[in-house]
Amino acid sequence: MQYSNLNVRDLPVEDLRELGLFKDGEINLPKNDIDALLSGMRTSLIKLNNVIHSGVEVQEMNVKLSLAKNSDGKAELLVHPVYKQSIAPKIISSTEADDLITGLKANLIKETVENGQNKKLMVEYDWDTREFIVTDTSRLRVPEMVNGIPLTPYQKERYANGRQIEMPDGTTFQASSATPDGIRSNRLALVVSLLMDGGISYLLLTGLKAMVGDRGLLPQKDERNENYHKALQAAAAQKSTVKNPEETTSAISNNNEYSRGYGRSGVSR
Repeated sequence: MQYSNLNVRDLPVEDLRELGLFKDGEINLPKNDIDALLSGMRTSLIKLNNVIHSGVEVQEMNVKLSLAKNSDGKAELLVHPVYKQSIAPKIISSTEADDLITGLKANLIKETVENGQNKKLMVEYDWDTREFIVTDTSRLRVPEMVNGIPLTPYQKERYANGRQIEMPDGTTFQASSATPDGIRSNRLALVVSLLMDGGISYLLLTGLKAMVGDRGLLPQKDERNENYHKALQAAAAQKSTVKNPEETTSAISNNNEYSRGYGRSGVSR
């Protein structure tokens, strides 16, 4: 989960039109993918047909999409194709890259210096596109509560450093820029509470991606326990962003400039 100030007006309509994703005034993408774009995350895999990519007409290709602001402050569409071979960023070793590719590790935290400032970078691997993703951890937005249970200061610090968090009810979760919602969990659905504009906002996230274990993805549960339902009730009572308890509201926000300058970051339209 990361910071962003993108809204519907920021969507680059002409870029989407070139990809065949905008027609007759409508964006031809599922709502969860539009939400992912607006929150600065990457979409799920999208099949494009009969498009011109890098000057070459392509009959069919699978890609992920994301938005990034250019030098003029306007959002531009980045296309993340499925690469034949992954290229590791220079900040990790070949052994560390293998650990991410094989699922031995969910992410790596690397410290670096840019423009005289110390930075912590979270490196992940996207198995869908065979691409490494690098996130500036200072952009991660840390939850105040998950399923109504407050995070301790220690848990918040761990989350901000890309570490796995386990709550008293057995719920585990972890920040991930390789997923449309920006978070992985052992639950398929979570109610996440964020501090926004001086108050608490409740976000209902469903269809979450699984946690990464020693050798790949771990099993998930579609278990909506008592804490989950209490959090939904609290959200409704405060007239939160959750409009329908059974409707996915993808509002995890992000500033995806993190990927620019660290190896592959998508192809601009």
